[in-house]
Amino acid sequence: MTRDFSVGAPLRLGIYKGVCSYHTIIRIPVSQRDMSEDTRGVRLDTVSVAGIAVFSALALVLGAFSQALGLNFPLIPYLQFDFGEVAIVLAFFIFGPVPATISSFAEFAGLMAFGQQVPIGPLLKLFALLSTVLGLWAGMKIASRVGAPGISRLVGSGTLVGAISRALALTLPNLYLLEFYYSPATIQGLVKYVLQPSFALVGIGVTDSNYLAPVLVFTAVFNVLQLSLVMAISYAVLRVPAMSQIKVGGRIPWFATVIRSGASSREPLSPAGAS
Repeated sequence: MTRDFSVGAPLRLGIYKGVCSYHTIIRIPVSQRDMSEDTRGVRLDTVSVAGIAVFSALALVLGAFSQALGLNFPLIPYLQFDFGEVAIVLAFFIFGPVPATISSFAEFAGLMAFGQQVPIGPLLKLFALLSTVLGLWAGMKIASRVGAPGISRLVGSGTLVGAISRALALTLPNLYLLEFYYSPATIQGLVKYVLQPSFALVGIGVTDSNYLAPVLVFTAVFNVLQLSLVMAISYAVLRVPAMSQIKVGGRIPWFATVIRSGASSREPLSPAGAS
């Protein structure tokens, strides 16, 4: 005989007690609303707001540092690797997708005020960040459903989906800029003085009539490399054992909540079916 006092809520603690053939399972419920908010990363409290401010400022500082280093993509020199995105990715894993999205808009506002090539540069950066955050979130959802999630699985799946999302999302605005926004004279100068010398290094000849496809393809390649660099640095930080245990404002990082939630959902129940 089994007596079950569960009320349909997620299991937080199972206490199993056997007296001869009489078994009792006591389940202490936890709010489904609290659990879903933790794993979805939608919480926006004072701790998250403070995190948004810190990581947005860090993104701008690291972005300025990257510009000072001049880490340009060799084939398309006006594209530059940016360490500032590491701050946005860390905000994603520590606080969740919503704070990371707000941090992306905060960095966009900072670039509009202090950045270069306004407004085109800041707008493209915003597209890159939002598509990256969306891809990371989708990749983590996939990883958490396929198997027991760990930080390596979350980062790997997020990087793969995020790279695809980012490359696709930036193709259309770059196509619009090259085909409709910039003047023919600007394109001719770009091809002659920038693209032809750089593409010649890999044996690709570009002209005013055939430059578009190579530029779009290698822009997508750059975005994959940029995200891979950012994720590699972020992964090195997240792999530090203390990161999953550190408490910010009394709670563990969001990625640790996702991992624990995924692991607990796959744990077998105590022998509730014993009779």
